[in-house]
Amino acid sequence: MEGNDEDVRRLRSRIYLQCGFFVFILVGISIAFAWFVETMYTELDARMDTIEKSHDILENKLLGALKLFNYTVAKVQKDVEQQVQEVNDNVTSQNFLMAYQFAGIFAILGSLISFWHISRHARNLTEPIVQRKIIAIMWMIPIYSISSWLGLIFVEAYSYLSLLKDMYEAYVIYNFLSLLIAILGRGDRNVVIDLLSKHADLDRLKPPMQFPLRPKRKFPTSRHKAEAVLNQCQLFCMQFVFLRPITSSVTVFSDLFDENRWDPTMPQLYMTLITNVSICYAFAGLMRFYQVMKNELIWCNPFSKFLCIKGIVFMTFWQSVAISFIAHAIYENNGDPNADEKATEWSKRAQSFAVCLEMFVFAIAHGFVFPTEEWEPGYRAKEESRIKATFGDSLALKDFVTDVKTVMKSRNKNKYSKINEKQLSPSKNDEDAQKSIVMDSAFGNQFEIDSEDDDGGDNENGIV
Repeated sequence: MEGNDEDVRRLRSRIYLQCGFFVFILVGISIAFAWFVETMYTELDARMDTIEKSHDILENKLLGALKLFNYTVAKVQKDVEQQVQEVNDNVTSQNFLMAYQFAGIFAILGSLISFWHISRHARNLTEPIVQRKIIAIMWMIPIYSISSWLGLIFVEAYSYLSLLKDMYEAYVIYNFLSLLIAILGRGDRNVVIDLLSKHADLDRLKPPMQFPLRPKRKFPTSRHKAEAVLNQCQLFCMQFVFLRPITSSVTVFSDLFDENRWDPTMPQLYMTLITNVSICYAFAGLMRFYQVMKNELIWCNPFSKFLCIKGIVFMTFWQSVAISFIAHAIYENNGDPNADEKATEWSKRAQSFAVCLEMFVFAIAHGFVFPTEEWEPGYRAKEESRIKATFGDSLALKDFVTDVKTVMKSRNKNKYSKINEKQLSPSKNDEDAQKSIVMDSAFGNQFEIDSEDDDGGDNENGIV
């Protein structure tokens, strides 16, 4: 029994020893695992720190590279835009330079042609009273050409140059009426009134225009009526001479604050309307005088002269209004915030360029409508006979009437020959011969047929 108990104790001790050993091993393994895990965590943290640092470094490098790339792209884009703008500016400058050269050539040529015509009138001053007014009218071309060319180059001075053109335009319109009066009266106003009074006697002269709120005027004689019509025609043209500088000056002054022709809150629009009314009255007075006296003036072709002046007025006023309206309509549709300024500048340049070209054409036209030969002695009689011959022979009526007279003369000769043969007798040899006069009312020719009895009894017809 005692031996079995010993074995049991040994077995228990062995078991306890083995269990302790196993526990020791487990504790050692646990400690080693814990150390390993701690080491792994420490190494992992170190690696994470390294990864984070690398990520931060990489991110910083990427951000720097991205910023550098964006900066480079923006710089390249800015450089490209700047180069494109420089190219556009160069192209625009080249276009402007070509426009300056082209308009300048026509302005210089037009001015030289006008100077040549003016010098011809100055050298052949046969009618000083008339030709002085023609020279004043022909000065329009150099003034308009040079001022328009300067306005094309210096846009900021366009308004002041236009003021000069507007003032001279109004003066030329009145000067043309004065030219017509000088052609008729050669400096004597009473001669013109006498001519108008003849039309008044024939009821072809209407009384002066009657304005509202004014009593109706009565004229004791046709001369008083003619003088009133002439005064009103001159007054209508003269009011434009005094009113146009005022409206143009107000427009130039208003442009200093807001350069817009179509804004109803600015005075430019109303100055344009007043100018329209004033110029209509000026042309009404001019046209009325021309309509009454056109037959007396037909020999010097006044209508072609009027068209030259009217054309220049149209090109300077109505053309500028149309160009300004079109320019503002185009630029406002583009939605540009600076549309008004750009439209105004473009319209000024376009108007100046167009006027330079048009003045060259009018300079040539002035040489034909204002020739110096008109004022040479004998030109009027020659021109009136030419006009009469042109209108009379254009349908060959004179030849037809000549043929009719020839045929009628032959028939009358045969008729009177037969009558005289029947009535011939010796007792009537001493009687007076019969005469008959046939008048041609169309041309005022007179035919006289004489019948005479000779010793042989022959009859002769004579044409006087």
